[in-house]
Amino acid sequence: MSDVLRVSGGDTGGMGARLVFSAVVFCATLPYSNDPAPFFWMAAMAALAVAEARTSEGAADLFAWMQSAGYALAGFYLTFFQIGAAQTFGVTLYGVVMFEILVRDYARPKRLLTNLTPMLISMVFVQLGASVRLVQRDQPWRIATVLATTYLVFRVFRSLQIDLTRARREVAEAQDRAEADARTIREAHRIALMAEDMAGVGHWRVHLASGETTWSEGVFRIYGREPSTGVPDLETQLAHFDAADRPRWRAGLKAAAATGEPFEFEVRLTRTDGAVRHVVCHAAVEPDGEGQVATLFGALMDVTEARAREAALLDAKLRAEAAAEAKAEFLANMSHEIRTPLTAINGFSSLLADLDDLPPDASLYVRRVRTAGMTLLTVVNDILEFSKLESGHVALAPQPFALAPFLDDVMALFADQAAAKHLALSLDLDPDVPAALEADADRLRQVIVNLVGNAIKFTETGEVRLSVRHAGGVLRVSVRDTGCGVPEDKRDGLFQRFFQADGSISRRYGGTGLGLSICKGLVELMGGSIAMEPAPDGGSIFAFEVRAEEAAPVPAGGRAERARPVVRAQVLVVDDVAVNRELVRAMLQAVGHEVSEAGSASEALRLTACERFDLILMDLQMPEVDGFAAARAVRAQDSANRDTPIIALSADVLPEHVEASVQAGMNGHIGKPISPSELIDAIDRWARARAPADAADEESLSL
Repeated sequence: MSDVLRVSGGDTGGMGARLVFSAVVFCATLPYSNDPAPFFWMAAMAALAVAEARTSEGAADLFAWMQSAGYALAGFYLTFFQIGAAQTFGVTLYGVVMFEILVRDYARPKRLLTNLTPMLISMVFVQLGASVRLVQRDQPWRIATVLATTYLVFRVFRSLQIDLTRARREVAEAQDRAEADARTIREAHRIALMAEDMAGVGHWRVHLASGETTWSEGVFRIYGREPSTGVPDLETQLAHFDAADRPRWRAGLKAAAATGEPFEFEVRLTRTDGAVRHVVCHAAVEPDGEGQVATLFGALMDVTEARAREAALLDAKLRAEAAAEAKAEFLANMSHEIRTPLTAINGFSSLLADLDDLPPDASLYVRRVRTAGMTLLTVVNDILEFSKLESGHVALAPQPFALAPFLDDVMALFADQAAAKHLALSLDLDPDVPAALEADADRLRQVIVNLVGNAIKFTETGEVRLSVRHAGGVLRVSVRDTGCGVPEDKRDGLFQRFFQADGSISRRYGGTGLGLSICKGLVELMGGSIAMEPAPDGGSIFAFEVRAEEAAPVPAGGRAERARPVVRAQVLVVDDVAVNRELVRAMLQAVGHEVSEAGSASEALRLTACERFDLILMDLQMPEVDGFAAARAVRAQDSANRDTPIIALSADVLPEHVEASVQAGMNGHIGKPISPSELIDAIDRWARARAPADAADEESLSL
């Protein structure tokens, strides 16, 4: 009833509004009709309005068309049959109804044309009637005005339709853009929330003027609070932190608000569920247009898991370091325990081998013992060498050396082995190779010896050839054999540690599987590369390249120098193992040195306090007082031996042991098992340095 009584109802296209509109037309037409036609018209229009409102869409379109026809009929009656105000109202009725139809159906051209048809037909009849009257009045030229009026009406309605269509399209496009932007914003917000959740981060914002505080979901999650509870006040927020950290929070916020300086610190936060979290707070400021601080904003990052991972990594690092230390200690102990008996085995077997009156069988047995001892020493040296390479304790010492004598010495080492297997051992030295090179000769010898030794070991018939070339500052060495070769599927692992091409090889030929791995490490340390390839006619070719620049010729010497007289020296041997002292005594007395013995550090200190020695050989591992402490004590004595050279004679041969002996005041280090030539050369060198020239001439003995 409200819609019926009001001129503009809640819905201008609804039933109430249509009834009101029909009633207005009925009232405007009634004074000009003397018959009941307006009443029938009103009843029909009311019935059509009700039917349109209460039927489906298809039937509603029909009833809407019939109402349009009803208004067209009313407009025709008022415009064609009436004059004055009635005719004016009829023209207005045409315009209003057509405008309403256009506004309602402009986006649906087919329905628009259908609903406008009754009005257009009615207007055509009105125009035809007006044109006929003008002709009857002998005024045909006025028909142009009637047609122009029709065109203007059509032009206005057509422009209105175009504008409405364009506006609708623009609104639709704007709505699509708005929806797309809204989707983008929602997606960005969702991704931001996911990122915050994954990173354990949340952001907050405080507007200083209003005090309004905003938290993201991440902050609520870090605090362990529900977003529905809202952002708590500052005191409630600070209550989540340790009491010692709260002053820092307040001071940081006040300083940032006053000076605009950002702050950052890490604190412990206790969630509402009691869980303790480690959080990092970042805070900054946002100035207003005048440069004053308007807003504080920042982020909280939960780093609890990161700190736990750091602690776990630190613990793992400490365990790894402890394991490495235990490994190094084990290797040192293993080396010492094996080298100590090997010293006696290899030393006394060498002394026995030098005797001329041994029976043939005894001489053979001595050689077997010596060979076994040297083989065991090679295994121990390989393990220690690999350990040093792994830990980076191997350092190069490049020096000029003569290449030809160097290679001759290497080949001489294997002459007996090759002859025993009836193998041809040859050296192919390119004439263009320089006479002297700059490189670490000891490490180079170690690689070549390993490769040649392997070639002889795995070759039963044929030859082993060592080839040497040099070009562009690069030394290329290859070892070719005619042995069993390496299966193709085993070649990739040749230079890996503990690798054996065949499980039976270690049982048949012996070895640790570390030799080639050590070669690879040494070659790479010298800036080169090593590889293996099968020989065309069977066997293998192991070749490596290293940097080795040409050097100035090295003067001949060395061997001739060995023939000079040995200076007799008074030597003190300090070792808790009697067998070792006996071995050293036998080696040194054989060349004319005088030897004194001390079975402990205390006994050594007693002897050095009352006797003068030219050299002291000091074992490192002794009970009660070790060799390091004994060496420092000798250096601290006010005796004639305060400056006497002290040489470490020990089974501890790792780099840290050598360095420790130097730090203790020792002058050199000789590893066990003892090399007689190395020991005698060291004593001769230090004895000559201490003995006066004339005394050396008087007391010298010939080898």
